[in-house]
Amino acid sequence: MFNFITLLTQAQTPAQIITQLKEVNNKVTATPCNTGQGMLISNKAMNIFLSNKVSSYLSDGTDLSLYKNYVNLNAAEGRLSINHNFHQPVDSDDYVRGFIVIGARVNVANTYAARFSNKYFDNQLGFTLQKTWMGKPVTRFDGCGGQKLSMDAQRAVLLHSLETEIERKAADYERALDSIKQTEIPGQDLATAKNTLRHDFYAALRLDYLQKFSEAQSDLLVQSNDFKLITDNWTTFGVYVPVIPQRFQISTDLNADVTKRHNYPFEVFLTHTRFYEKPGFGRVFFTLNAKGFINNSVQSGALYYADVNGQAANDGIGTIALNQGNRFIGNYKNFFTPVVSGKLVYIPGNSHVGVSFRIEKNFGSYHALNSILGVPIVLIDKKGGPVINFECQLLFSDMSNSINKTQLPGNKTAVGLTVGIPFSKIVY
Repeated sequence: MFNFITLLTQAQTPAQIITQLKEVNNKVTATPCNTGQGMLISNKAMNIFLSNKVSSYLSDGTDLSLYKNYVNLNAAEGRLSINHNFHQPVDSDDYVRGFIVIGARVNVANTYAARFSNKYFDNQLGFTLQKTWMGKPVTRFDGCGGQKLSMDAQRAVLLHSLETEIERKAADYERALDSIKQTEIPGQDLATAKNTLRHDFYAALRLDYLQKFSEAQSDLLVQSNDFKLITDNWTTFGVYVPVIPQRFQISTDLNADVTKRHNYPFEVFLTHTRFYEKPGFGRVFFTLNAKGFINNSVQSGALYYADVNGQAANDGIGTIALNQGNRFIGNYKNFFTPVVSGKLVYIPGNSHVGVSFRIEKNFGSYHALNSILGVPIVLIDKKGGPVINFECQLLFSDMSNSINKTQLPGNKTAVGLTVGIPFSKIVY
């Protein structure tokens, strides 16, 4: 906090602001190039670069978004999640090292025709807490050849262009301050008022141009593709804590009384993702995930399903059956299910359409093998940033036919759709 206040206090002249921009630039140019890897843009500029590249795939809550807020909708599971990133950027040129995300997850559909993995749903509400640790981005280029030289030259031009803008804005503002008369601000000391205005102006100007320099560097790298490969990785640990339980009506057989049972589907998960961006080839995401959750006989497809309990009543005209709502037949129990899964996503070149494949294996009482084949689509704004992500999915459930009493259709195939929307500012 002291350093932040000190920097704001120091940046009270155009020369001081320009000096800070040059210091950021010098840190990039000073990195050795003979190793073939290092910095082509500043750390904050790389944060912006990655925020747009990484958020181009946002299929579910475990996928990374470097935006402050993001929403995920999974139509196949009838689930909506809203997430907020609590990262507060430091006042220095540094990459994002880690952050905490808190979210809410709600089930927005009681029934859905395409049930995946024998999952039956009731109204649900819960909260997620995630901690993400970011790796340090690695940029590879052609040693001290054209890519490094080109980026250094383009940054130099950009820096001098911003320097000219800063000096012009400062001169215009100083002329405006000089024109203020004492009669125009009655009850105030003229010199004190001008100093306060000057302090606020240059503090805002400094922040504005540090951001502009970072954004412009990111744009340069996107437009020029003057790199061989950019890689990054991140690890996320999270928990889901339900507030509203799943509720089911259960009978041991068709003639037995209906009893109410419930389950709190608490979940804990750990994911690790590797990201690769190569000009001409495109983006690759490779994710390994391990999780465990409180499962139940209904959700795992071990029980039969009945709409009516068979009781009768007279409505004044004739005898009718009473509909008691969804009822499941069999012996109900809650149990813990461990899951391991892997996901590979590929988005070619500058394309907005890619392909993804996910496979998961469950263990224990529910031990189905499931997979998802997806087509991710990203829509971008005029600056190239992601606005909304769609993924059309083909879901394959219980591929090994491990569930004897499955209630799924014979082909065990369904169609799904996910929507991911990053919004607000990025967390650099």
